[in-house]
Amino acid sequence: MQATMLRSGPILRFMPKTALKSFKQKPPKKVAALKCEIASDAKTIAEVQRFRARVFGEAYNIYFDQGTDIDRFDEYSIHILVRDTKTNAIAACTRVVTPKAKEKLGSYYSELEFNLTDYLKDKEEVYEIGRTCVDEAYRGGKALSVLWMGMVPLIVRELEAKHLIGTVSVNLGVKSEKIIATQGYIQDKAKSKKIISLKAFNLKEYLLEKQNESDFFESDEQDISLKYRKKDVPSLIKKYRSVGAVFSKEAYFDQDFNCADYFVAVKVNKRLLLKLKLVCKIIDMKSKK
Repeated sequence: MQATMLRSGPILRFMPKTALKSFKQKPPKKVAALKCEIASDAKTIAEVQRFRARVFGEAYNIYFDQGTDIDRFDEYSIHILVRDTKTNAIAACTRVVTPKAKEKLGSYYSELEFNLTDYLKDKEEVYEIGRTCVDEAYRGGKALSVLWMGMVPLIVRELEAKHLIGTVSVNLGVKSEKIIATQGYIQDKAKSKKIISLKAFNLKEYLLEKQNESDFFESDEQDISLKYRKKDVPSLIKKYRSVGAVFSKEAYFDQDFNCADYFVAVKVNKRLLLKLKLVCKIIDMKSKK
């Protein structure tokens, strides 16, 4: 994929100085040699972009020019990462687009894939989480949890977010069970909303190209349901659902990455913060074993 040059300019100009100061004074607790930090200089942001290119490239079998994953949103985002304190290598990262950055950009990244006019109407303090990735060597929940432990308190307490939005991706280049389980799980277990995808992913067409679609569908005259195993549902989808997230009923087909993206939104409330505290306690307990 072709990269777009990142213009030099003030770093973190869309993040209040008080929030950055608070984060540095009371950084998230280290867990099993993993620490969360905010990229506050161009060198670190470039490191994040190379990390994303490597992880996305390996996962989706795509090529990035100059080994860098970069787009126009990077310049206006807050970049948050998890670093292995033993090797100093990045283990996971994400970026946050603030409401002020959205005004400058003209849209959130999610709006390139979904029509969010009705959803965003009358909503204030909407923050977008995106471009999240975790190195394969650190997958299994811990690195992602450390990332959230640092990111969510920052967004919720310091930046006073009221809504978190973004997309979650399902790789279509791996076994079909992943996307089948995700669609079935959202259909049966999660809160979902009709949010129009600008390039809808068609699961039946995808399965017809792969194999016999009847293997995964149960139908009668009234309804059609998917047969799936919960263990095939990506962990991030289940984590979002556990904090009351709302998903789009249909996914966007990202042809460049060959993946299906679902819009996801979380209303910031006491449940979200309580869930985060519970996750922190669980991670602490595991790290002491």
